[in-house]
Amino acid sequence: MEDIINAFGIDQRLIIIQIVNFTILLVALGYFLYRPILKLLKEREEKIVQGIKDSEMAALALAEADSEKQIVLSSAHEEASAIALRAKEAIEVKTADILATAQDKALQVIKDAELKSEQLKKQALADSEKEVAELAILATEKLLREKVS
Repeated sequence: MEDIINAFGIDQRLIIIQIVNFTILLVALGYFLYRPILKLLKEREEKIVQGIKDSEMAALALAEADSEKQIVLSSAHEEASAIALRAKEAIEVKTADILATAQDKALQVIKDAELKSEQLKKQALADSEKEVAELAILATEKLLREKVS
């Protein structure tokens, strides 16, 4: 076998040195290049997995927020309807009170007007009686002056 190695010009020392160099190169590349690349790939994979988890959580949070929004909106609509109903009832009560007060005032004004009219009628009757009495006295005076003269 030594003849074959010599025939092809292969040097055993050179091959051993090449094997040692290749082993050193392989160890150096594994340590300085392969490990950092694996570490980088692992970190990237973890970031991607975390991103997927975050997006799933965000989707769940969005769904929860949407359902909560619907609940809040329906609650707000119900509350607004209740407030509108209470306001309508309060307006009806207030309107009835105002109408009753206005009717009472109108009746009072009518009574006052009737009273005043009655007083004016009595006053006018008294004034006219007074005038009639004065006219009667004047007429009597005139007749007496005519008879005396």
